[in-house]
Amino acid sequence: MKTLYILCPLILALTACGGSPSPMPEVVPSPELNLTSLQGIWRSAAGASSTLSAIVLPDGKLWAVVSNASSTRLLKASFEVRGNSFAASGNSFTLGTTATNTITLSASVLDKTSLNGALVSAGVSEPLSLAYQARYSTPAALSDFVGTWSATLGPGVVKWTLSDAGVLSGTRSTGCTYTGQLALRTEKTAVVNVAVTEDCAGAKTELTGVAIKTEDKQAITLLMTTSGDAAAVAMNLVK
Repeated sequence: MKTLYILCPLILALTACGGSPSPMPEVVPSPELNLTSLQGIWRSAAGASSTLSAIVLPDGKLWAVVSNASSTRLLKASFEVRGNSFAASGNSFTLGTTATNTITLSASVLDKTSLNGALVSAGVSEPLSLAYQARYSTPAALSDFVGTWSATLGPGVVKWTLSDAGVLSGTRSTGCTYTGQLALRTEKTAVVNVAVTEDCAGAKTELTGVAIKTEDKQAITLLMTTSGDAAAVAMNLVK
């Protein structure tokens, strides 16, 4: 009997004397971060001193435009998962100038709701507080872009025509000509791919990026960079 009284306290943590084992608490694993949760059209709140509109694709690639009283910048970056958050690196192009800076971003996301974090460029950190735009989930059709469109681009005005197959052709008042293609993406959202070749007296420049109809459907926003990300173009084409 003494032996029983000696051993019983040693096993009380696992089982009461003469009883059943205590249940182990259930371990709930943390949800695994996935780049697809970042995808969407995102926008800062109206009235902010610096406004940011962004497109994030399912592979984590970001295209964005940041505007304030002094400048407009096009951002191009690529996100990856780092620990319990997302981080990105890329470039910032100040439109209308040759200024380019490297950037880093950190972000956390609430799926199809909010994206928050920070953008660091030239040693300056800017907060990100963006809301999801539901129109991202509406699949684009190439017929949405059909027509003749124009925009001011640098010192000239471009006039581009898009067919129902997404074929682009056009001219610029400076004498340049353009050919290109809009193409649907596999995830079937509001965003399409765009590729344009500019030919200015035999000097050709290749541009690639993304395009989307504006919220009111009256214009097309194009965000593009040249080969090797040497320069960037952001433009709104209107009929």
